[in-house]
Amino acid sequence: RREREEREKREEERMVEKGTEYLDKILGESSLSRCSTKLEKLKQLCSNKLWHQLSLALEDCVSDETFQSVPGFLLDLYTNFIQLFALKFNALKVVQIAVKVSQQHTQPGDAIQFLEAVKLSIRDDKQDLQNISSSSSSSQQQKDNDKAGDQDQDGQLSPEEFRLREPTLFVNMSVGQLCLQSGNAQKAKDYMEEGLKMLDQIEDADPSVISSVYSLSSQYHKVHRNFDEFYKNSLLYLAYVSTDKLPADFKLALAVDISLAALLGEGVFNFGELLLHPIVTSLVGTKFEWLHALLKCFNKGDMHAYDMICERYADALNGQPELVKKAEGLRNKITLLCLVEYLFSLPPEKRLVPLDEIASRAKLASREEAEVVIMKAMAQGMVKGVIDQVAGVIQVSWVQPRVLTHDQVRGLQTRLDQWSQKLASISPLVH
Repeated sequence: RREREEREKREEERMVEKGTEYLDKILGESSLSRCSTKLEKLKQLCSNKLWHQLSLALEDCVSDETFQSVPGFLLDLYTNFIQLFALKFNALKVVQIAVKVSQQHTQPGDAIQFLEAVKLSIRDDKQDLQNISSSSSSSQQQKDNDKAGDQDQDGQLSPEEFRLREPTLFVNMSVGQLCLQSGNAQKAKDYMEEGLKMLDQIEDADPSVISSVYSLSSQYHKVHRNFDEFYKNSLLYLAYVSTDKLPADFKLALAVDISLAALLGEGVFNFGELLLHPIVTSLVGTKFEWLHALLKCFNKGDMHAYDMICERYADALNGQPELVKKAEGLRNKITLLCLVEYLFSLPPEKRLVPLDEIASRAKLASREEAEVVIMKAMAQGMVKGVIDQVAGVIQVSWVQPRVLTHDQVRGLQTRLDQWSQKLASISPLVH
């Protein structure tokens, strides 16, 4: 055992020496003068064998635009430095760094080959470490390993495979994104479906791993114009990332895409969750501010505001082919939302609502059109009740719960205060 420890120590010293020599070499290059401070820090951490801190510093370097702006530098850094100490780092951290490095490849195919090699290397490195450990184990440990091997044959994951699930999943999702970029949608779909399946089997997965799965899923559905699925997966992606850390241009593009998906999705009738998310504030003060106004208009079911926005921002709306193509569908959607919002706003004692009143509110020509809208709302599960065609009213028994914005919550508070005052006025009569 002592010989093994001494051998490992000599190997570690050799790696540190090789790593510092590489850093000394690139520190002398004029093209990397702007990176010198961070490179010096890497050298110091490497010399002191502070592996965790070194992995964090490397993650910061590969995310730095200064490092990324030097063609091929990150690939060289990974090959000649990072790979030396990959065994010392957390496997998930290694693949996160590798994914950033792969972005220096100009061709998706080259990036895929690089990431596949990284995936194999972390598996081989961990296997080598496992072999070293097992060679010095006691006979009792050998028996335990044999039992684990029997479990593997029964279809269960070995402990090492279990630990590598998250890094492998993270790399696979990045490869899937690259497949999508290169036009291989079927391969991307295979990675997506396998990723969603694997994610269900992992307890307490790292947020970066979860977000990578939903990122691929949302991008796949965006390419195939599945607005409902794109909207759902984008919200799930945003639940596991910090919006503040997203690049400004990416954040704006995502805000535009998810807003359009909310409007165009046939099954999306609740805009409160999106409006409460900070991603939509990226639209304010840009040429897409009209989109933010449109979302608020749909959330309130305000037909008059909708017509005003359509008139005021006609050029911007006409610049979105999908909105033009589905103009009638958008009108039908906001009419349904107008109905739901109106019924929700009525006091509890007003259960019988005249159809003419609904027609007027939703800017419909007749009570017959109001009946059609109500039946559509019932079919969507948004409203429950009974229509009395003779009396020309609907008796409402239930309205679908929704995520409320801050303004809607304040309105609900006002109604609760009124209800409380009524109870207070009635309580003396009860006693």
